[in-house]
Amino acid sequence: MNESFLHYVWQFVYFNTSNLLTAEGEQLQIIKQGNHNTNAGPDFLQAKIYVGSIQWVGSVEIHIKSSDWISHKHQTDLAYENVVLHVVWENDKQIMRADGTRIPTLELKERVDQKLILKYRNLVNSPLTIACERSIRQVDSILTLSMIEQAATRRVEAKSSEVINLVNQNNGDWDETTYQWIAKNFGFKVNTDPFFQLAKSLPYKLVRKHSNSQLQIEALLFGQAGMLTTKTKSDYITSLYTEYHFLSNKYSIEPALNFSQWKFLRLRPANFPTLRVAQFASLLQSTQGLFSKIIEGSVSDLLSLFDTAPSIYWQSHYHFSKPSVKGAHALGRSSKEILLINAIVPILIAYGKLADDQHQIERAVELLQQLPAEKNKIITYWQEVGVVAKSAFDTQGLIEQHNHMCLKRQCLNCVVGTTLIKS
Repeated sequence: MNESFLHYVWQFVYFNTSNLLTAEGEQLQIIKQGNHNTNAGPDFLQAKIYVGSIQWVGSVEIHIKSSDWISHKHQTDLAYENVVLHVVWENDKQIMRADGTRIPTLELKERVDQKLILKYRNLVNSPLTIACERSIRQVDSILTLSMIEQAATRRVEAKSSEVINLVNQNNGDWDETTYQWIAKNFGFKVNTDPFFQLAKSLPYKLVRKHSNSQLQIEALLFGQAGMLTTKTKSDYITSLYTEYHFLSNKYSIEPALNFSQWKFLRLRPANFPTLRVAQFASLLQSTQGLFSKIIEGSVSDLLSLFDTAPSIYWQSHYHFSKPSVKGAHALGRSSKEILLINAIVPILIAYGKLADDQHQIERAVELLQQLPAEKNKIITYWQEVGVVAKSAFDTQGLIEQHNHMCLKRQCLNCVVGTTLIKS
C-alpha cells in the first residue's frame, strides 16, 4: 500500500461509503473530497464533510498509518491546523491538534475492494517497460489521445518554463535568450552543455556586429569553443586563427572551453561538434534578428529557418584538416525538425505566456502538428504496443509519457492507467 493509491481512492471515492463512521464512532458524511494539492501542505484542500451534525470545511490529510502524522511532524506545522479529516489505511494512533482537540479519522482498510487493489498492484509491479502495453488496446482511443495530449502539453510547458527562466536571467532580453537557447539545442543532447557555455561566453550583440562576415563569426565561435589551438597549413584555419587573435584582443575575451569538453565519441561525422558550430555560424550570419524571425514569421518561414548551408570549407569537411568524401554538409531534414521541436516551439510558447499572446501558443501547436512524427526507439516501442503517432505533437507526448509516467509507474496520474484499474 502507498499514499498515491490512497489519494486515488479518496479523490474518486473508490471505497464503500455506506454507514461511514469515524474511528471515534461518529457518523461521517462526505460532501466534497476537496482539491488535490500538489504543493506543500495537506493533500486535499477545501473539502466539505459532516461529522455528526456539524459541518466542517477544510483540509484532508492522507497517510498509510495515522501515526505517520507524528513521523512527518505535522503536529508542529501550522499548515495542518486546518485539517478536518485524517484519512488512513490503518488507524494505529489517535491524533490531536495543537489545541488538544481530536482530528476525526477515517480508516479505509476494510472499505476498499480487493479487486481494485489487485489491479493496481499488477499494473505498477509489471515487469514490462510500459506497464499497460498488453491491455492498452482495450482502452477507448479517445482516452489514449487524451493521454498523449496531456503528456505533450506537460512536455512543452516544461521546456517553455526553461526559456522563461533564461529570459529572466537575461533581464528580459529576448534576442540574447533566443540565441542562447538555439545554441544549446544545436548540441543535440550530447553537446548541449558546451554549446550553451559557448553562447553565454559570446554575447549576441557582439556576434551581430560581425554579421556581414561569416569568417569572423566562425572565428569568434571556434575560438571561444577552444577549437583553434594552433595555426596549420590550411589557409582557412590560419585565417580563423588570425581573426580570432585580433577579435579576442579587441573585445578582451578568451576561450570559454577547451577542445576536450566537446564530445566526438560514437557520433556520426554529420553530428561532429565542429560541423555543428559551422552550421550555427551560418545561421547567425544569414538570419538577422533570430527572435523577430521566429515571432513574426509564418509557419512556412519557421519550417525553412534552418535551410542554411555552412561555408565552403565545411561543405567538404566534418573536422579540421580532415576532408570528407561526401560534400554539402547542411543540416539534415531530421536535424532541422528536431531544432524546430526543441528550440523554436518552446520560444513561441514562452513568449506567448509572458506577452499574454495566445496566437504564439497556437502557432507553436500548429507547428508541432505539421511536423512529421519523430523516429526513435521510444516511438517504435509505442507503435509495437498499438499506439501510432501521426505528428511531432504526438511523439512529444509519447516521449514524455514514456520517460516521466511509464518508467516512473505514475499510472494513477494517467487517464489510461486509472481507466484500467477501475474497469
